[in-house]
Amino acid sequence: MFYIKAKFEDTNKILQVEGVWEGDVKRGDLLVVKSEKGEEIVRVIGPSKEHSSLRALFLRRAKGEDIERMRENEHMAGEAMEICKRKIKEHSLDMKLIKTYIPLDRSKVFFYYLSEHRVDFRNLVKDLAKVLKKRIEMRQVGVRDAVQMLGWIGGCGDLPCCVRFQEEFSSVSLRDIEEQNLPLSPQKFTGPCGRLMCCLVFERDNYLIKSIFPEVSSELCFEGAVYKLLHVDPLMGKVLLQRGDSKRELALEDLLPKGYEKALEHCRKCGGCCRRNTFEYEITSGVEQ
Repeated sequence: MFYIKAKFEDTNKILQVEGVWEGDVKRGDLLVVKSEKGEEIVRVIGPSKEHSSLRALFLRRAKGEDIERMRENEHMAGEAMEICKRKIKEHSLDMKLIKTYIPLDRSKVFFYYLSEHRVDFRNLVKDLAKVLKKRIEMRQVGVRDAVQMLGWIGGCGDLPCCVRFQEEFSSVSLRDIEEQNLPLSPQKFTGPCGRLMCCLVFERDNYLIKSIFPEVSSELCFEGAVYKLLHVDPLMGKVLLQRGDSKRELALEDLLPKGYEKALEHCRKCGGCCRRNTFEYEITSGVEQ
């Protein structure tokens, strides 16, 4: 079974459109849906076999008048944003307004903002409601959500993954850098949002086989001799061992036991939890020292 995926115009987040079938739409089509924000226009991405946590009900294909109304709403949202910025300054609130959105039915005006602290915006909402004559909803977002909404250029020279195709944010840690044999310099792998790059998550499966190997610098027995494990390179399928002053390079399969695929599948489900606990302890201990 396939599900139709689309993107919200305000947040760039991906949703699942209920009540429409694969053959009825194509990539790029504009649909009018009913979501928790009201009636709004979304842009079709295409079919997918995976569920989405965000969903909306299909109402109709966007007509000319719907698109014209959406453009008018964008102009109104721009004016509302300037008003809100002035009011934020008047009330001396510690918040950064990043986007204003008015859905197709104009039932509310949504203001998206960044702030490191909880903001008491009750007086701000009252002032905005008096001026705009509409219901006001303030929504605090994180820095990764802000980049997804506004767009940016990543270190790869392309739009970030969250803007192009990513549905949900996954937790990224220093462990991902360490497991992927990258230099432990977080600043080199920081995205435009100031967080570790999401693309590190997509590489996890390629390095998962390290979860069933001993830690680097451990001693292991091979062909009746004791070796020190120097390096594991899953992409090249190689392992580097050392015994005394001599080094020996072997294929991964030469050291793995028969039936290791079953253990690897278990690690895939738990994410290599046994190695994660050890690594996080080492990092914490290093910081405390």
